[in-house]
Amino acid sequence: MKFNIELKETLVEAIGEEIREGLEGRSEITAGEIETALRHAMKGLGKICLEVALKVLAERYPEPTVPCPCGAEAEYKFRRSAKTKSVFGWVDYKRAYYICPECRQGQYPLDQELGLRPGEMSVALESLLALEGLERPFKEASLALEELLLIEVSENTVRKATQHFGTLCEQEEEGWKAESYDLENMKARPRTVTDPPERLYGSLDGVQIPVGGGDEWRELKCGCWYEVEEAEGEERGALRAKDVDYYCELTRAKAFRDLVWATGYRRLADEAEEVVFVADGAPWIWKMVDYHFPDAVQIVDWYHATEYLMPIAHSVFGKKETPEAQRWVEKRRHELGKGHVQEVIMACKAFEDHPQAQEPVRKAITYYRNNEERMDYGRFREEGYQIGSGTVESACKRIGAQRLKRAGARWKEEGAQDTAKARAAWLSGQWERLEARNEQLAQAA
Repeated sequence: MKFNIELKETLVEAIGEEIREGLEGRSEITAGEIETALRHAMKGLGKICLEVALKVLAERYPEPTVPCPCGAEAEYKFRRSAKTKSVFGWVDYKRAYYICPECRQGQYPLDQELGLRPGEMSVALESLLALEGLERPFKEASLALEELLLIEVSENTVRKATQHFGTLCEQEEEGWKAESYDLENMKARPRTVTDPPERLYGSLDGVQIPVGGGDEWRELKCGCWYEVEEAEGEERGALRAKDVDYYCELTRAKAFRDLVWATGYRRLADEAEEVVFVADGAPWIWKMVDYHFPDAVQIVDWYHATEYLMPIAHSVFGKKETPEAQRWVEKRRHELGKGHVQEVIMACKAFEDHPQAQEPVRKAITYYRNNEERMDYGRFREEGYQIGSGTVESACKRIGAQRLKRAGARWKEEGAQDTAKARAAWLSGQWERLEARNEQLAQAA
């Protein structure tokens, strides 16, 4: 919606006159006071403009009749008043009301056309509340919104808006699941995919979050799909993730399996020339990869692999970073870097009878034996693979830890999952798609 130059000039003159009158006689005033006053004035002006826009749009009606979902024609009766809470505050408007003589159902075409929800917040305001609720505790968000938007909203309203977007995300994911298991769709898919990724990365991990009043902890399982590119300004050959899509669910590994497949299907993992998974050594991760992507290249995160070495060195050479400990660890890291896992295992076994080193040695040997084929780092580096799982670890931190594990946080399972899903969608750059879905639902209501 644009305004012509003449109207803009008229508005400027009118507003300028109002400002002159408001400042007349004021000998002491600060720039901050002026800005605050203008913010309140602009909010009031926005409310007036929105009410005018709704009035203009309402003039499309009354048509004598409008189609009814039952197939008959609903007849115009009269205009009814309504209000909706917008980013400018409560806005009043009138719209035409129709009743179908066949099914006796009433309808408001303007509400349906614009996605208006009488007595409730607008979809635009709901999105802004949700974005605040993704970033901070709901009480803090309600206070911040009052300062930012000059609108009073309760923490429960922010909670509902935030978790509503999580529900929208979940509904979208259910659609992805149905599509990814539809046999006809899968048969036709190779003919429709024109640009599959050459090398698509996937990664999985989990983060513990408090639920049930904080007395119980559950694992929020997180995943991501991405591609990589050379990182500018870093050492030669350093890679960084791009086009990252995050997803998550507060569930058991087996139940998470369908979402892993559906999100991968959406990213064309089934059509990619090569799929690469990088993750830590958790058995549930690799069972899932074997189940859905048996041909994928499997890489255990380099940093997880090396972190088993220092506990052994400390147990044998002392807790401090002694030269002996450093030399031993660096030599093992060098061997791991070449993919010589058996040499590392033998070096660890040399200390398996050491009274202080038995447990860290046992853990290291078990980890290396279970993941030996996934630790061929020499070949992986040579073939240009990324060998760190920092992308999914970032997902766990940004989705789970930063928002759901704040001091004093207490979550019900459903609320935690909805908030996490909404945050994952935002971090994946999918927010506009959820906003569009919310608009469509409001129009269909």
